[in-house]
Amino acid sequence: MEWSNVYSLKQLGDFLKQRRKARGISQADYAEMIGVSHATLSSLENGKPVSSETVMKAISYLGLNLVAVPKTAQTTVRLASDDEREDGGHVR
Repeated sequence: MEWSNVYSLKQLGDFLKQRRKARGISQADYAEMIGVSHATLSSLENGKPVSSETVMKAISYLGLNLVAVPKTAQTTVRLASDDEREDGGHVR
């Protein structure tokens, strides 16, 4: 499992763009796949504000998980087993 720390919208956009390109998906195709305009996807990939729904669709479509923790937290994150998950993949 690979992890990446993201501390800004710009870093998130860059990360998603890298993942999209690594899968050989064009920006136009990706926008269509997640149901947003090309302009909205461009905004996301350039670190501009977009809706949280758009961010979550973009993350999910690439098969990624988002884990949010406070910057000062000293924690370990693990992927929950299917038995531990509730709807939406959250740990009980």
